Amino acid sequence: MSKGSTSDDSLRVDRRVAGPAVVLHVAGEIDMSTAPMLAEECDRAIESAPGRLVVDLSDVTFFGSAGLAVLLDASQRGEQAGVQVRLVADGRPVLRSIEIAGVQEMLPVYPDLAGALA
Repeated sequence: MSKGSTSDDSLRVDRRVAGPAVVLHVAGEIDMSTAPMLAEECDRAIESAPGRLVVDLSDVTFFGSAGLAVLLDASQRGEQAGVQVRLVADGRPVLRSIEIAGVQEMLPVYPDLAGALA
């Protein structure tokens, strides 16, 4: 199991490999200033993912439209690379943004990590 992490003051991204997936555990705020860091981590994960990228957003406290754009882009790039992108979210900030944008079909959301990895 390989691990890595990136962080700035308001966002932390921990990366690990779990079987057939790369898991990015994201904590903090995803806004215009932190979205590029998340995009970079997603790019790296898609390049190395064995087949699935799971972005765990259960510890995200703020999820702006920039974060949504990053995840939609990652989902498209994953599809082109043969990597399925799944999200884990149970908190209102993330679920509400996805719901308002109406992108539930484009971004599969699971209530827990076990479900997203299954």
